[in-house]
This record gives sequence, structure tokens and C-alpha cells, in this order.
Amino acid sequence: MAWKWAVVAILIAVVYSLRANLSKSKKNLEKLPPGPKGFPLFRSLHLLGKSPHHDLQKLAQKYGSIMHMRLGLVPTIIVSSPEAAEMFFKTYDLVFASRPSHEISKHLSWEQRNMIFAPYGSYWRDMRKPCTLELLSSAKIRSFRAMKKEETGLLIEFIKKAACYRVAVDLSAKITSLNTDMSCRMVLGKKYSDEEFDERGFKAIIQEVIYLAAALNLGDYIPFVASLDLQGFTKRTKVFAKVFDEFFKKIIDDHILSKDEDSRTKDFVDVMLSFTGSAESEYRIERPNIKAIMLV
Repeated sequence: MAWKWAVVAILIAVVYSLRANLSKSKKNLEKLPPGPKGFPLFRSLHLLGKSPHHDLQKLAQKYGSIMHMRLGLVPTIIVSSPEAAEMFFKTYDLVFASRPSHEISKHLSWEQRNMIFAPYGSYWRDMRKPCTLELLSSAKIRSFRAMKKEETGLLIEFIKKAACYRVAVDLSAKITSLNTDMSCRMVLGKKYSDEEFDERGFKAIIQEVIYLAAALNLGDYIPFVASLDLQGFTKRTKVFAKVFDEFFKKIIDDHILSKDEDSRTKDFVDVMLSFTGSAESEYRIERPNIKAIMLV
């Protein structure tokens, strides 16, 4: 009997939500760009298949380069021309700069505390400053010149040995690995092996996380079913979020306990730790903030 009452409650919520949205949409319908109407509740979600970019391209040919769709209960504008993209990303950049709430990012970015998923505002601007000044500035990049030379030298030596033994080398994979090693040393202070990260390996987990972040999650478009986790995405995401949380906790603890801090070039974690506990406008920078930025 309990499940029957649950179904009745959900149906009542759906009807109430549909009536409220219908009355609002009638008032604004004339102001919206053209687009498919879809069905109640799910609206145009059924039009997006395994290749959403192909589906959207076909719809844009019919409705134009600026198209309106309702994906579940979320009104969405799709832009598909250089001129329209410039208008959205340049002319009206601040209007569209913020990020909407995203179910997966809540768990993978510590309640959307990183620069990718954080809403546009004072927090996003203040988090961007240390990234720009302490990680991407010309002076900081030059300070890691010796490290880059060392890592590049290791790759060249590897290729020379492989050539001597006539062993084939996947250059794309090795260059990707080189970039990863350099980034780890700049941001985290050292290179980490797969065994130090997780038994499943860094590459496998990153690929799974990218898939989850890009997947069409019904909870994002029909919010009142998000807690049901019908596709199992939230459960899977929490597993990987725990892996990253434990890994970053170890890195932060290692930096705090490090005794040779003055004898080495400060990495990005050192910089972020120097802000710990400080207050910027209405928030404080704590470990969750640092972990979220590290993941990016």
C-alpha cells in the first residue's frame, strides 16, 4: 500500500507543477524563439537520442540557429551558429555566464565550489584570481621551466631506448602522460602513480567521471525525481567522489606536514592552503574549496 500512496503523491505533484508551468508559459510563449513543443512533463527530452549533437543539428535546420526547447521542466535555448554564439558569449556574456544546478556536479565539485560549475558571482571571480596569478601567469610558468625540461628529457630517453630495441611507441599516449605528469607536479607538487590513486587506475576513473558529467540525467530536468536516482548516476558519482576526496585529503595532509616547504618551488596546493580560513566576502576558503579547485 505504501508504494500506491507514493505514486498518488507524485502524480499530484506532477499535475500541480504542470498547471503552474502552463500558466506561466502561456504568458511568455510569444517572446520565445521557435522550437518543438514536445509532450507534457518530458517535453522534448524524447528528441535527444544517443547522439544529442546530431539530433540538435537536425532540429536547428528546421527551427533556426536560435531555438527554444523544454527539456523536462527546464526551458533551454540552443545556439548553433557563429553569429548567435558571439551574441550569447560576448555581447550578452554576463547574462548567460552562470551555471545552472547540476545533480552530478554537486557531488563531484563539493557542492559546485569549483570554477566550472560554480555560479557566476564574487566566489567564482575570487577563485579565478589565484588560478590566473599562481598557476597560469608567465612568471609562474617560467618557475617550472626546470621541471618541464626534466620531464621532457625523460620522455626523450624513453623514446630513444624504445628505438634501440625497435619497440613501437604510442606517441599520443606518451604525450598525454607527459602533460599529466607536468600538471601534477605544478598543481600537486609531485607525480602520483595509479596505485597511489585507486586500484582502478586514474585514466579509467576520469573517463567514467567525464561520462557521468555529460550524461543526460533525468534528475536535472525533472527535479522532483532526482532523489529517486532512476538511472543510478548519483550512486555511481558518490563512489568516485569518495575516491577523489580521499586522494586529495592525502595530498593536502602531505603538504601540511611537509618540512622542506622553503626549499622547493611552491605548487598550487601550497598557494591555496595559504588562503585556508580566510574570508572573502560572504564565504570562507576551507578544504572543500581547495579540493574542488584541485579536481579541475
